[in-house]
Amino acid sequence: MANDPGQQNRFKVIIDSLPLGNFSKCEGLKASYDIKLYEEGGQNGFVHQLPGRLKYEHITLTRPIDAQSKAVAAWFAGFRAAVRRGHAQIAVLDVAGNEIMNWTLSGVVPVSWSAGAIDVASNGVVTETLVLSHEGFLDAGMAAPSII
Repeated sequence: MANDPGQQNRFKVIIDSLPLGNFSKCEGLKASYDIKLYEEGGQNGFVHQLPGRLKYEHITLTRPIDAQSKAVAAWFAGFRAAVRRGHAQIAVLDVAGNEIMNWTLSGVVPVSWSAGAIDVASNGVVTETLVLSHEGFLDAGMAAPSII
């Protein structure tokens, strides 16, 4: 049976050459422009829509707590604002573990890390969530932010 490339089972995450493991959910791979509306005098039939500032969403990574969770918590706890912003690679893996697609993010800063509720009376899976801020994509067809 051939692997279905659309089946997104997990996301491999590496930050500054430190592998943080595989995550089961990744949200926020998104960039958008603020659109500036310009109403030109004498042109009542339309409004000019001009691209403004380029914005990037926070990346939210989620997975069940596993053996690599300790590395994520240690990386988060050891991060300091004085340290230069790093790079992160997020790769989509198929069922066989082969990379389907990847993104490289520049200027990565951790926003938050959390572990889900731990309830011994529940049969639920304890998850962890890591939220990252970034300054832009370096590949996958997304241009890096320009510095003016």
